[in-house]
Amino acid sequence: MKRVYCTGALCLSVLLGAARAADLIANTDAKTGFLRFGGVVPRYICMLLCVLLIFLAGHAIPSKQSSGLRAADGTRMRKSNFLLIPPAFCCGLYGLVYLLNRIFGKPVSAVQASRHAKDNMVLYTLWQIAYGVRAALFLLFSIWCLWLFFENLTRSPPGKGALLFGTLCSMALYLHTLLCFLERPSSLYRILPVVNILSSLSALLFITALLRALYLPRSPNAARILCRSGLLSFFFCTCLGLPQTMWQVLKGMEAPVSLALAVGFGCLGLVGADCARCAAAQPNPAAKAPGPQNAAVPEAPGPQEN
Repeated sequence: MKRVYCTGALCLSVLLGAARAADLIANTDAKTGFLRFGGVVPRYICMLLCVLLIFLAGHAIPSKQSSGLRAADGTRMRKSNFLLIPPAFCCGLYGLVYLLNRIFGKPVSAVQASRHAKDNMVLYTLWQIAYGVRAALFLLFSIWCLWLFFENLTRSPPGKGALLFGTLCSMALYLHTLLCFLERPSSLYRILPVVNILSSLSALLFITALLRALYLPRSPNAARILCRSGLLSFFFCTCLGLPQTMWQVLKGMEAPVSLALAVGFGCLGLVGADCARCAAAQPNPAAKAPGPQNAAVPEAPGPQEN
């Protein structure tokens, strides 16, 4: 059943992503971000149904099952390893552009949620520091993606500081989620910022689960959490977030550099989908160990012939 749930969640994510892209093109006002016709409740119900199916897919995986990231020949993330290169390039480009813009260009403008931030120089300076730290952390995150790629490619054992460095780099996603929540005016009637926040949050949850599955593979529920967070990242980052950012860039609502980060998140969603598929394809631990019912019973010796 876990394969059925996982495949169903992947298919439903793709269908809802296509429906959301059509809704953006034909039924969303580019200036305000509001829907022209219909309400937001059916959209959120569809998202909730997909999230519930994702949680069922994760719950169907036994708590003591392996994640399936390490193959029999010692390789890790064999099929999705090359998908780590686009996030490394895109996140590094995003952080580099923001740092160059901060040093040589105009400072990042105050956020819409704090339109009077420039009146308070302390608050305005804190925002600029936060943007700079986020850009630097995304550069570190791109380095960690390349580190993980070459570590998987060369089949080298994980270094002592790999978990610590990966945890530090995941702070880029945490800070990005926090800034997305603070800098954009959001409400239940504005689906665009809600999708951006959920996309960043699901990417953070997946990277956290991936670090746990790679460097703490014997921790309980590692495969279950990896499958659940991988499917969430595929749904929100790849199927919803990436088409939405492409539409926003084409409409002039977002800077072109935002597309680089969306592509990076979209590729992370593909990595999450592959990790979820690997976790769902692993055999159950209970099926390997023979129970007392399956134990071989010695046959009673028959009557001896004279």
